[in-house]
Amino acid sequence: MLLLTGRDLQYRATRFVVVTIGVTVVMALLFLMTGLIEQFNQEPFDAVDAVGASHWVVPEGVSGPFTASATLSPDTAAEVAGPDAARILVARGSLNSSGADSAEALVIGHEPGLGAPSPTDGRAATGSGEIVVDRTAGFELGDEIALGATPVTVVGIHDDTTVLAGLPVVFLDLGEARTALFEGREVVTGVVLAGTPDVLPGGTALLTADEVAADALGPLENAVSSVDLIRALLWMVAAIIIGAVVYLSALERQRDFAVLKAMGVSNRNLVMSIGLQALVIALSAVALAAVLQALIEPVFPLQVRVPAKAYWQIPLVAVIVAILAGIGGMRSVTRSDPAAAFAGPGA
Repeated sequence: MLLLTGRDLQYRATRFVVVTIGVTVVMALLFLMTGLIEQFNQEPFDAVDAVGASHWVVPEGVSGPFTASATLSPDTAAEVAGPDAARILVARGSLNSSGADSAEALVIGHEPGLGAPSPTDGRAATGSGEIVVDRTAGFELGDEIALGATPVTVVGIHDDTTVLAGLPVVFLDLGEARTALFEGREVVTGVVLAGTPDVLPGGTALLTADEVAADALGPLENAVSSVDLIRALLWMVAAIIIGAVVYLSALERQRDFAVLKAMGVSNRNLVMSIGLQALVIALSAVALAAVLQALIEPVFPLQVRVPAKAYWQIPLVAVIVAILAGIGGMRSVTRSDPAAAFAGPGA
């Protein structure tokens, strides 16, 4: 069976290479789409984890601090008591640097301690004129930039702190955030805690960190659904390509199958030969696609996070798709008549 499959692939090497390249492109897109969905689903949880709070107290009626704009009065915020309670300010802002266009960012103003992340590089912002940025913002340690019109220096760089499909999150002192965004007014959008509050004032709501992250994912539901639909269509394209090639190959080999049957080769071996051909195409394409997507990923417009499970799930699904796609070719094998081996050329 292996020799039979190998000889056929060798005889039709050009077709095999062309088809494998086509399926490779489709599979590479599948890896990228899977990585996009993983990134969309995971990024708000990473950003919330960077804050380090297990619970958030926000104004009543607000679905979440990242998707709605509402403020707590200073008196209400002061009433919230609990483990490591700290006021926090979440708002949109613009990062400006000389010679570059303004870049939008989600600004988190925090008090010392809870709310201040541990940067990958550098240190946390501890006073005025300091800021920690996500690496995707494109700045380096020591860069002099501006949040709005307020000059700040990049003292820390954090990884995996983006929301809403790549919007970078920046962290700075609460007072500095108020100065940059609200002309110094005592604005607070919530209180973060390391546990549940001892007192929950009226007019406020308590959210867990997971609820905050899930709410931040809400605006991307349609985008995630669209990418999922594209992913399903790509699987369909891969199945059509593999199925068409295997079926055509089976039709071309009808007389060969008849000869082999006349020699005593069983239907089972012939069917397995066709199935193996489909598997070789699919798995070869998956292996090449894994390399291709790794080359494309660094220049992809959005951050892509291909999960480790994709490297066994996609090959597994590819095997199933290849078998299903090759059913038409396999059925043609079982219908081959051994008597055709002795028929004339025009039979």
